[in-house]
Amino acid sequence: MKNNIAVLLILFATTVAWARIIGSFATWKQLQGYSPDIIVAHCGNPALMTGTVVNGTAFDLNIRVLLVLKGENGTNSVRLLTDHKLEPGNNYLAFGYYKDGLFEAYEACRVIPLGVNFSTDTIAGKPLEDQLQILFKRGVDVLNQEIQSDMAEKEWVQKAIVQ
Repeated sequence: MKNNIAVLLILFATTVAWARIIGSFATWKQLQGYSPDIIVAHCGNPALMTGTVVNGTAFDLNIRVLLVLKGENGTNSVRLLTDHKLEPGNNYLAFGYYKDGLFEAYEACRVIPLGVNFSTDTIAGKPLEDQLQILFKRGVDVLNQEIQSDMAEKEWVQKAIVQ
């Protein structure tokens, strides 16, 4: 009897551990097709967590939906769950699933940084494909700025290494 209980507990733990295993990224077209909701969001503060979270996401922040590009969103204030690093005050393009006040975009590739100063005016009224291309270019610009900043910091720290 004790062995049966132990086996059931092990099976349950294994099932929970595998619950968030997610397929690998294929293409942006495929991600766009698989994502029922695509939004542009402004990140607020981390959501207050209660209880213990098992196998949860790396980031859980309150967001304000600035623009819905695909899907329906009944509110502009929701929580974003993702493994992508989120910074309060920044804007993001997110591919995912909206339900019951949660926007789920687990894989890091589902969230693209758009920086602090972003206006939806640049994409208003354009077809979805054009909007996404503008947002992808914006994301690349933001990432290039981060890389330049990181490289400058790296060089500064490297000067401290004694040869």
